[in-house]
Amino acid sequence: MTTLTTVPPPVVRPVPWHRLAWVAWRQSRTTLAAILGVVALVVVYFAINGHTIHSAYADWQACTPRRSSACEFMSTNFHNEYGSTGLIGFVQVLLPGIVGAFAGAPILARELETGTFRYAWTQGVGRVRWAIALMVPGLVVSVAALAALGAVISWRYRPLAAAGITSRLDPSLFPSSNPAVIGWTLAAFALGVLAGLVWRRVLPAVATTIALWFGLAVLVSLTLRWHYVAPLTTTKLEVPSTGMQVSQWWTRGGTHVSDSQLNQVLQDAGVHGTISSGNAHAQPAPGSKVADPIQYLVHHGYTQWTSYQPNGRYWTFQWIEFGWLTAFALLALGLSILLVRRRDG
Repeated sequence: MTTLTTVPPPVVRPVPWHRLAWVAWRQSRTTLAAILGVVALVVVYFAINGHTIHSAYADWQACTPRRSSACEFMSTNFHNEYGSTGLIGFVQVLLPGIVGAFAGAPILARELETGTFRYAWTQGVGRVRWAIALMVPGLVVSVAALAALGAVISWRYRPLAAAGITSRLDPSLFPSSNPAVIGWTLAAFALGVLAGLVWRRVLPAVATTIALWFGLAVLVSLTLRWHYVAPLTTTKLEVPSTGMQVSQWWTRGGTHVSDSQLNQVLQDAGVHGTISSGNAHAQPAPGSKVADPIQYLVHHGYTQWTSYQPNGRYWTFQWIEFGWLTAFALLALGLSILLVRRRDG
């Protein structure tokens, strides 16, 4: 009598994470190296330029006596030289979105576009492990690179903030420094991964990511950020230069006065120009007795109200923005993982 024995099937062990990470790095190292190279060049530029700004500021602060013509000249020259961010401000705002898009969008889109994902799914890796392994190197490199850039940018603008030239809440500086820049990089990376899964092609995914990220950045800079905490209001004509004005309006006797009513009052007084959204762009006409349109309105019973966010809320706003952007990125990455699990081969 022959005894039959059942041979247990071989145990298939999942591919170790360190091997997956090595493969993922090999696949994306060219893109990540290019990102690191571009960011490194920008960091070097900001470091050199920042050193110049710090030196000029130190020379100005060391000048004595403060009211002398030489010191006044140094102050004026410093403000004129570094008072405008120009193209630099635009680049530093866009860079997290561009880096995140180019790091995140190709990760899964390239595999889906070329069809190599089918091979990966049959090698005992698993879809979720495969996706996570591909995401991690790009995520780590992008966040580390932009965090370093954000630190250098924050250091570069420190003398400008101290001199009252640039507010730390300025839309060209705030999202480019400290925790906020990490949040914006995470958001762009997560949007890129999700767009890659939806499009299954690299170029449309990159374009979609940049467009969505830019739209979100504009929306936050124009409205959302200034309402993280209820803004302060004041009737003072001069708002601290270190803060950011949110809105401005006029009242008379406790009643809101429209811009058209104010413009009619000024026109009757012989003032050319207009007041729009509370801001005056008016000048006295030749021969007019009105020396200052704003003072004219104040002396005739009108009150200017200004809502603003003070500079002291900078760190509160930084952590709020970092927090919700990180949550947004985790939600997008979670949705990407869900799509990978349900994606047909």
